[in-house]
Amino acid sequence: MELKAHRFFGYFPAEHAERLAKTAHRVTFPARTIIFEEDDPSDAIYLVLSGRAEILKHSSGDHYHTLAYASENDYFGELGVLDGSGRSARVATLTEVTAAMLPRRIFLDVLSRCPWETTMGLFMHVIENLRSTNSRYVQELIRKEKITLIGEMANSILHDFRSPVTSIQLALGAISKHDARESTRQACEIITRQLRRMGSMVEEVLEFARGEARLDRRPVSLQELFADLVSLNADAIRQAGITVRVRAAKLSVVLDHDRMIRVLQNLLSNAIEAIGPGKDGTITLTARRRDGACEITLRDNGPGIPKVIWGTLFQPFTTHGKKGGTGLGLAISKGIVEAHGGEITFASKKGTGTTFHIRLPLPS
Repeated sequence: MELKAHRFFGYFPAEHAERLAKTAHRVTFPARTIIFEEDDPSDAIYLVLSGRAEILKHSSGDHYHTLAYASENDYFGELGVLDGSGRSARVATLTEVTAAMLPRRIFLDVLSRCPWETTMGLFMHVIENLRSTNSRYVQELIRKEKITLIGEMANSILHDFRSPVTSIQLALGAISKHDARESTRQACEIITRQLRRMGSMVEEVLEFARGEARLDRRPVSLQELFADLVSLNADAIRQAGITVRVRAAKLSVVLDHDRMIRVLQNLLSNAIEAIGPGKDGTITLTARRRDGACEITLRDNGPGIPKVIWGTLFQPFTTHGKKGGTGLGLAISKGIVEAHGGEITFASKKGTGTTFHIRLPLPS
């Protein structure tokens, strides 16, 4: 966006806004860059012109709570500039961010020359932003408590799973010994894979609650990865009447096969449910090498993701119109992708579908 169009200048009379605009200078920060840390000097206010940043508060160890997000037309860093204290939070970029920096000394000089109505109006906006941030912070704490509770439940479920799963596996072994038919062998194999998948799903919830993701990395052919995914979901795909197209380059990536299947499973299941039965749905899976990385995409021709949840789509407990959904699937998927050193993004348009992009590093 144009600098002068930023809403921050709307708080000031024209002549003062003009001076602020002239003294501001643009700066661009790459994705995943820390703009400033807690307790750094409050030397400027940042006006976001493009991109997306995250405002975080240190909690303990290496852990941070997300307080808020800043996107185009937002601003941050004003509290420390106004009261002269150090930075109260860390700000890090999620994407490439272009911002305009307003130096503290010049900003305070301009503010001192403004009518009192301007100063009061600015303070009202700052207070409004602070209240909104506090509200989000409280919601984040509540969300953390929910995650902890789910982790305790997952641990209990995993413990209770072990005995019946062992019994089922023993029964499968007995069936295989007494019935050598190929159809029986295939059915037993499917049951075994699904049992392993159930256990893996509970393990992932438990790891998510702990804030960790243990990976068993090895070279994996993406063509074979997609084939396994389609095989696991063959019945669901057939019942929904959906066409799944696979376009995978001959590419091998070092990753955790089961964990990445879980990521793609979440995306595929969401797409199948979003399209619905009898809608002539199409889901396209692609994998290719692009810009030195592996790019995996899953595209559907469903109704699209509602805009109301775009900003929180990868956060825990975000769900919209999904029967029985917990809202953890995409949050877990994001954690798995990031544990691989990759990133997951999406693009969606009402009525034309959604595309998820996963970028994974390749050895140089």
